Amino acid sequence: FDFWALTPRSDILVFFGIWLILPFVWRRLVIPASGAVAALVVALLISGGILTWAGFNDPQEINGTLSANATPAEAISPVADQDWPAYGRNQEGQRFSPLKQINADNVHNLKEAWVFRTGDVKQPNDPGEITNEVTPIKVGDTLYLCTAHQRLFALDAASGKEKWHYDPELKTNESFQHVTCRGVSYHEAKAETASPEVMADCPRRIILPVNDGRLIAINAENGKLCETFANKGVLNLQSNMPDTKP
Repeated sequence: FDFWALTPRSDILVFFGIWLILPFVWRRLVIPASGAVAALVVALLISGGILTWAGFNDPQEINGTLSANATPAEAISPVADQDWPAYGRNQEGQRFSPLKQINADNVHNLKEAWVFRTGDVKQPNDPGEITNEVTPIKVGDTLYLCTAHQRLFALDAASGKEKWHYDPELKTNESFQHVTCRGVSYHEAKAETASPEVMADCPRRIILPVNDGRLIAINAENGKLCETFANKGVLNLQSNMPDTKP
């Protein structure tokens, strides 16, 4: 029983039921029925008991324990001037580039350098809302971007040529309100804190969220799954969730 789902459905009925069992009300009924009043009292008590129990038992709550051991925090790595490795460029989300080659005086002279087409278009089974809202990230000489169907592309930043791409083969279903991908994340492991297996398998990785609840870690160098992440590179975010359908 969900307290917040039950409460708005029972408030009027409960108050109306309490009003009906008041002596000065039910005694004036055309046909006094003590049995009906007793049944109403029982119903109110049961309703109150259910609401009380539901108030202390949340069906959406996932019980568990967290380790009390402290995990050493990694120092925030500085961002190279020419890089944009996160949505807001750095972990502070400052959205500021220190580069000065392009400025207010010469921006009007910019010309198109290259065009890349992902080939990702709306499919017959897609919901009504499908949008391209990605903010690409740049690490070194590579741009990383995802499409509406969460296809991940790695492009040469200078030429726009594709280095590799990864397709999670998303299958749309009725639970999707819309299909989009606003961006991916980049993580670079450090030998001081990462295991030797991680350093050997996938020290530089791209984290790709997928509409169906998967979180995928992909090697930033070659586009292969990071075997040391979750279940051979794929984490199911819907695991142990009580309800995954609308």
